[in-house]
Amino acid sequence: MKLVAGEPAARGQFSSSSAEPNLSVTAARHGAAQVLQIKGEVDATSAWRIDSAVMGLLPAQIVHGPIIVDLSGVTLFSAAGITALVTARKLCDGLTGFRIVAASAPVMRLLEAAALFGEFAVYPTLDQALTDS
Repeated sequence: MKLVAGEPAARGQFSSSSAEPNLSVTAARHGAAQVLQIKGEVDATSAWRIDSAVMGLLPAQIVHGPIIVDLSGVTLFSAAGITALVTARKLCDGLTGFRIVAASAPVMRLLEAAALFGEFAVYPTLDQALTDS
């Protein structure tokens, strides 16, 4: 089942497609966690899709478990991506956990340059983000 960004997730699936063909956002449930798989280019024209996906998943995740944003498939990551992650984390604060998988070089470089590792729960692999309790 595919949903457009902004619609509520159903059956653990979320996928959005719009004018940004270089970015895909897909969600799938892994146990109690909801994983957003981000692939492609996160820039000023596409970063909003991360926040939109988190907002769509958040109501159900309050009672289930964390939202994990897997950025391992990201090939370009701009400052707009950092802003989207900060906003998404703030949306989750006090409601559910928020974790990031930052295995791609573009994401790691920007997180290091912005000195934001302390602001997020960052994991090198999805498996590690899923097993953290």
